[in-house]
Amino acid sequence: MGIREILRELIVDSGIIFAEYEDGQYVCNLPETNSDYSFKLRHLPKDAFAIKCDSFPDTGDVFFRGKNDECKKADYALISESQRVIMFFELARSCGTKTENESIAQLKGATCIMDYCGHIAASFFDSPDIRNFDYRYYIVRYSKSVKRTLEILQKPGGWKPENAKKIGGTFVSFKYLQQ
Repeated sequence: MGIREILRELIVDSGIIFAEYEDGQYVCNLPETNSDYSFKLRHLPKDAFAIKCDSFPDTGDVFFRGKNDECKKADYALISESQRVIMFFELARSCGTKTENESIAQLKGATCIMDYCGHIAASFFDSPDIRNFDYRYYIVRYSKSVKRTLEILQKPGGWKPENAKKIGGTFVSFKYLQQ
């Protein structure tokens, strides 16, 4: 059983968004909670799907104290088993009050969620471990006036939440994210 099938069995239907075939390509729309904004990923691999990490139950006041932002989680994790990659996305208003450190904490939290899912898949489904996939991190800044992809900026230092690529706009191509 592949990762897609295992996670589909583990996670409720409302927690997964599958890529859809549209205009000769696979796309995935990632809507922002409590907003009319949606970020579209284009030219995806056929097996791509997104996990709504922010739908994971909040553990604050129940298990973790949350003093170091360990209860935060990014909006989405896009998974492609064929590309062996998990891309984490935090959608943030460009004119909002969220700091970069808050976005980084959310990316770290989503990484923990996917690591947890990887442990469950490996332990209970005898599955290949998704923790061996490449992890990539993106902060998507948006505003009502931005209607196209602007740029992708990455700090030096490799793929980790603290060096997340910054994206502006409403869409981006999977190939562009792979650079």
